[in-house]
Amino acid sequence: MHMPDGILSFPESIIYLAISVVIILFSIWMSRKNLQTKQIPVIGVLAAGLFAAQMFNFPTPAGASGHLIGTALATTLVGPWVGILIISSILIVQAMFGDGGLLAFGANALNMAIIGAFTTWLVFYFVPVKWKENNKGFSLVSAIAGFLSTMMMSFAASIELTIAEAGPSGIIFGWMLGLHALIGLIEGLITFAIVIFVFKADPSLLKAAEGSLYLRMQTESIPEKFKIPLWTLFVSLGVFVFMSIFGVIASTNPDGLERTFESLGIEGGVTGFLSFGDGLAYDILQMFIIMIILFIVLVVLSYIVYRLNIYQASKRKETIIPADKR
Repeated sequence: MHMPDGILSFPESIIYLAISVVIILFSIWMSRKNLQTKQIPVIGVLAAGLFAAQMFNFPTPAGASGHLIGTALATTLVGPWVGILIISSILIVQAMFGDGGLLAFGANALNMAIIGAFTTWLVFYFVPVKWKENNKGFSLVSAIAGFLSTMMMSFAASIELTIAEAGPSGIIFGWMLGLHALIGLIEGLITFAIVIFVFKADPSLLKAAEGSLYLRMQTESIPEKFKIPLWTLFVSLGVFVFMSIFGVIASTNPDGLERTFESLGIEGGVTGFLSFGDGLAYDILQMFIIMIILFIVLVVLSYIVYRLNIYQASKRKETIIPADKR
């Protein structure tokens, strides 16, 4: 669902970019409330896994294909604000390497990161509490969020294409919603399976997510010292390489958005600016560089959030009046 350059007009791209940047900056500020230091390594592994998973396209009807987007999964695991940062980081790195346009980054971030995360949050907010009281119920809600968030992303992209006069609205909405209905079902199933696995492996990882989704999480003390364990880099690299292997055997059919473009007879402009050539050696080099760039982006964002967390905690400490001075 990555929008290429050349579809949206320059003013439209700038408007979407401005909206996305404002919300991403706000997400950095809000993440200080619900991002625990111990979760930072998990974020690196999650981002590497989602990035690599998006390389694996599965075939769908009508000569199209789809892949896991992961916004609902990220939001379920670490909350909406941190989820927006993870998906946005992935999107900007993808845009550098030609998966989605650089100028269209704003539209892609708005659709796949922001709208996807807020849709997931709304699902968790409005679903009755009793549905979320056990592991399977919580996982089922995350699956529903996976499906609905995918549909809302495709709906938002359809609106943008209609505004850009890319083609008849009936064809745009028909192809986009029709193809992404099946893609959304698979997204929901994958999200359900991974959340169930996390519950069995380490349910503590979901505590912050529950707090942020239910608006209960608050940082009460000075955070732990910021550190990135070395194992994070190795595990992230392992996950990335393992998932990338599946990308080699992935479907070569166009994804839902590209298939819609084919039905409209339009093409996007040139995307990305980092290209190293063709062949296995170049592919390995590109994957390695992608991994390093993504890791650096996430470390920088995590450190910014950590410093904001420290600042917030110190401000609260300063406002506490000792009992003997009241």
